[in-house]
Formats: sequence, C-alpha cells, structure tokens
Amino acid sequence: MVIETESGLILPGHPFFDDYLYCTLPPAWRNFAYHNPDFAFVARSGSGILEVVTQEEMEEYIEGGEYDQRLEECGDDDED
Repeated sequence: MVIETESGLILPGHPFFDDYLYCTLPPAWRNFAYHNPDFAFVARSGSGILEVVTQEEMEEYIEGGEYDQRLEECGDDDED
C-alpha cells in the first residue's frame, strides 16, 4: 500500500493523514470570512472535512441533527 507519493502528498493510510485532514482549514475560507463576518467551521457528517458556513447554516447544522450525527461518528458520548 502506497501511503505517500513521491511528490510528498499524504494519502489515506499515512499516520498523519487524519490529523492533517481534520486540522486544515478549507481553501478560500478567508475570502468567505471577509464577506460573511458571522461564520463558523463545521465538520460534515460522513467525511469529517471542515467546511466554512454562515451563522444560519451553522444553526441549521446543530438544530438539524447533523452535529449529533458527527458526535456519534467520533464516538463522543459526552452529553453537554
């Protein structure tokens, strides 16, 4: 299994893949933030990839149950 390319790309299976994927901010997030001062980052259910969203989209993410789904995927049983 190839987990790192010759060019240095980190692919799934590499020990640092998940850490890098979940801590890297989405491309062009600064431009989005410039035009939407009330923004947030959410980790989409299924992929866990961070996405920049407006405040309204964040509220829908939380109230619509997608946040709870993401917590279940991560194994977070802590009810706050």
